[in-house]
Amino acid sequence: MKKGGSLCVFIDEIQKVPLLLDEIHLLIEKYKKRVVFILTGSSARKLKSENVNLLAGRAIKIPFFKFSFEEIDVNDNLHKVLQYGLLPEAYTENDLELTVDYLKSYTGTYLQEEILQESRKRNINKFSCFLELAAVSNGTPINYTKISRQTGVADQTIKSHYQILEDTLMVRKIPAWTQSIRKQLQKAPKYFFFDNGIVNALTGELLSELRESSFRYGHLFENFVINEIIKYNEVHNYDFRLYHYRTNHGGEIDLIIQKNASSSPIAIEVKSSTMPSLSDVTALSAFMNEHENARAYVLCRADYPYEENGITFYPFVQGIQQIFEDM
Repeated sequence: MKKGGSLCVFIDEIQKVPLLLDEIHLLIEKYKKRVVFILTGSSARKLKSENVNLLAGRAIKIPFFKFSFEEIDVNDNLHKVLQYGLLPEAYTENDLELTVDYLKSYTGTYLQEEILQESRKRNINKFSCFLELAAVSNGTPINYTKISRQTGVADQTIKSHYQILEDTLMVRKIPAWTQSIRKQLQKAPKYFFFDNGIVNALTGELLSELRESSFRYGHLFENFVINEIIKYNEVHNYDFRLYHYRTNHGGEIDLIIQKNASSSPIAIEVKSSTMPSLSDVTALSAFMNEHENARAYVLCRADYPYEENGITFYPFVQGIQQIFEDM
């Protein structure tokens, strides 16, 4: 350290030795800006469960994501992104066999062993079964009772498993938007795995053909776009609230974004087609009729933006940026 300069201390996976946080706290207080700490970790579960020093008021939380559309050309590499995801090791590897092996190893070693160990669970077979069902249920309203019957474990255990995936940053929970007086709404949350490669590895689809017109293609495109919205919201410090919307009568919208509970909602549908029309987004039109101040967007694979009946259809990269600019 140069005279008058700062010492930078980098500690990876800080959650594995949480008692270090007390020492870090003391050093920050003693040396002030002469010592700077960079702490990284892949899970907050142990830190929260053991009630350790979280350096409140002394640390800045910075999200660290995989690649995003701001870093690579996702349009020209969309098939690869949807099938193998955006983890740097998987995306930059040109050998397909190594890519598949890496993603299988990631889900096998990290998800099924490290997470299982951290959560102090011992039944790896049931947890592995849960992981596969969670991947199959990715992006759909979760019925804990149904998954409980399929895995043979209690409802509360299923909720606990999802909490483990949240704490280890494997999934993001999107709650239901319930601010509708006129309609009876479903309140079940959705969970989105953070990467398409992980979803395909868990469901055994890494080597399956990916066809543009298929349901699977649309499902993976939705997961990818919603994750890009999550990243963009957090990386740029917008801190907007994200929800999904679904009525008991079948009306469904992929995302509702709000600044706060009193602000006008922005409704977003994700479509993998190149030229969706109003007939493809009837739930958006119904939502707009019910909420006069709402705005509606469709993020798709169109070459250019266009508007129909107050709903704007955007190429997904341009649309994500425009939505946040408009807010």
